[in-house]
Amino acid sequence: MLTPVADGVFVHRSELLRKLTVVVHGRAGALVVDPGITATELACLGDDLRASGQVVVAGFATHPDWDHVLWDAALGDAPRFGTARCAAAIVVSVRRLLGRG
Repeated sequence: MLTPVADGVFVHRSELLRKLTVVVHGRAGALVVDPGITATELACLGDDLRASGQVVVAGFATHPDWDHVLWDAALGDAPRFGTARCAAAIVVSVRRLLGRG
């Protein structure tokens, strides 16, 4: 469930690790920062955004921990961003998982 914390700013609290996802509503759509952890949480977030009339226009990971870079089809095909250091760390992690580096 999205909980308002300021004008146009909402949070969604994960029950698994008590981490927060931040959603900022804008004119073009919503920015999702550090999406949820479980498939159920991500689906709930997508449902809440649709119910509010917002489409996700961008995602952002504040740092490269696994629980900050997850995504789900329920959030759409929006581009996802992070710092250059964050993106580089994720590339290294994925290559290791795939046995390519």
